[in-house]
Amino acid sequence: MSLNESDIYPFSVTDLSSKDALVIAPHPDDETLGCGGSIIKHVQAGSRVKVIFLTNGDKGDFKGKFGKDYINIRKKSASKAMEILGVNDFEFWEFGDREINASLDKISEKIKNSMETFNPSVIYATSPLEAHPDHKSAFNLVWQFREIFKGCFAFYEVLMALYPNILVDITSQFQKKQKAIKQYKTENYYNDYLEKISGLNRFRTATLPNSIKYAEAFLLINTPLSASYLNSNFIFNSQFHFINNV
Repeated sequence: MSLNESDIYPFSVTDLSSKDALVIAPHPDDETLGCGGSIIKHVQAGSRVKVIFLTNGDKGDFKGKFGKDYINIRKKSASKAMEILGVNDFEFWEFGDREINASLDKISEKIKNSMETFNPSVIYATSPLEAHPDHKSAFNLVWQFREIFKGCFAFYEVLMALYPNILVDITSQFQKKQKAIKQYKTENYYNDYLEKISGLNRFRTATLPNSIKYAEAFLLINTPLSASYLNSNFIFNSQFHFINNV
């Protein structure tokens, strides 16, 4: 039996904004690039939002352009971005860039504690298709709770496009998202994320009405996760071999 296009890719939008959201960002900027528009929607809907920055991103200044104050610059940039997104609850955990995998047990315990104290309905984290080792580790740190977390995971794309099962309309939020991206001046110095993420969010409207100009894409997984889901869901199963190898 052949599948219709709508069986394997979303042709309408989903609204998660009524849910309290915990956002896991491997580095300061990932949260804005991957789900900044959605974060704004949660805030505008009156939902609680908490953002956790796992690392300090200290290895991102590849040419030493910003000197010894680089980590503080990234923290200040993130704080400004949070103000624009409307987020008051955020934490810097200060683990080393590209070193999440060396502290998995400690970070895992901290995430578990945050889940218990904040009690989110949705957890945002980087997708299993991301290539950066910290992005992969962030996925695994959340994925391990798939059998006990009662809510849903929304895995987002940053550097690698994912195969989404939901799209979120961020047309009304996109101007703010752009402004938040601009705060990350050190990251944009090395990579024009503003232009590239704008292109990605525009592309994600290809199956949506013309009135929707920008959208964010997610792989949404309802939890606790049953084993049968992995075998029966096409969109998830098409990416599952990546998950087994991250």
